Amino acid sequence: MDRRYATGHERLLTQSSHPNPPLVPWQRLPRRTLAIALSVLPLMALANVGVLVWSLDGINLADRIAVPGFLVLAVVTTFLPMVANSLRLALWGRFLGVGLGFRGGLKVVTGTIVANSITPSAAGGVPLKLLFLMGEGVSSRKAATLISLQAAEDAVVLGVLVALCVGFSGFQLMDFVAGQPGLIARIEGNLALFGWIALGVACVLAAVIFAIVSGAAGAGLQARAAQIGARMRSFAAHMLHDWLRVLRRGKGVALANLVLALVQWLSRFSLAGIVLAGFGQAWHPALYWLLQYVVQSISSVVPTPGGAGGAEAAFLLMFAPFLASGVLVPAMSAWRLIFFYLPLTGAAVLFFLLHRAGGRAAALRHARSARDSAIAGHTQPAE
Repeated sequence: MDRRYATGHERLLTQSSHPNPPLVPWQRLPRRTLAIALSVLPLMALANVGVLVWSLDGINLADRIAVPGFLVLAVVTTFLPMVANSLRLALWGRFLGVGLGFRGGLKVVTGTIVANSITPSAAGGVPLKLLFLMGEGVSSRKAATLISLQAAEDAVVLGVLVALCVGFSGFQLMDFVAGQPGLIARIEGNLALFGWIALGVACVLAAVIFAIVSGAAGAGLQARAAQIGARMRSFAAHMLHDWLRVLRRGKGVALANLVLALVQWLSRFSLAGIVLAGFGQAWHPALYWLLQYVVQSISSVVPTPGGAGGAEAAFLLMFAPFLASGVLVPAMSAWRLIFFYLPLTGAAVLFFLLHRAGGRAAALRHARSARDSAIAGHTQPAE
């Protein structure tokens, strides 16, 4: 037997038999994420509460809230996206045969929410979700397929909702943007800057790839690039196979997930309108949904943890023309607390409980396996 294989095999056996085997990087991620989040998030939440208190300027919050029931509705609604997203993962996980389940989907969703809150929003949540799915035992290929299926559903649902809201809002948002030449100039400038940066990065990557593939960077890198290319082709072939399987036998699952995606995004971006209704403002569901979608899109490219600062500034900018001046800042602070910090707190608590329960279950399984092995060893007849 090859010595390298024997050594690797012995190491795997040692890790599996040890009561506390060493954790691989994506298994260490939950502990690190939770530790960082528990130290950073309270400070961010306190800062937002401070802004809310400052904006009230000594006025009782109860005097500003006209319909408290709407705020209660907002608190309930803010957790619907978490549940809907977990159900979507569970349904696709069952179809793909990865055994994720609702509990596993909820752990992935809550872990991704917590990790996103302490990483720059511009980094995106796809790599984090991929790591958390792998931490739940899903292979990288199945995890990528699952994420791609959700991304396709999100694109369809959000595209339809944006088009409907633009139509039902009477193009009020378009009229507002057209009447703000300074805003248009800033948007065009930012888009041009992002375009040039993207072009520069693409050129650098193209030059590096060409140097590696052509062998100019060395034969070792060229061979390694060939191996990575072969793996990527295999990866793409497996994803294509899964997609074809969905097209053949997964139409019902896809339809159910589209409904859940509709619930997820409709409830997520309706929170601003519900909060504003609680402050006594006229509720324009289509317009406020569209405005919050734009606010979230702006904050998603802000290079701060959880889009801090960018979300608040975007809310003030987009909602100012449609709200009374005395309501704007208190409503923004209440919206940020309900939209971001409340579900984040719930996600952190759920993630901690699920992670601890998973550790206990793994310890029990290991103890049961060790006991069964010991019993089998005692009862084995002598030769």
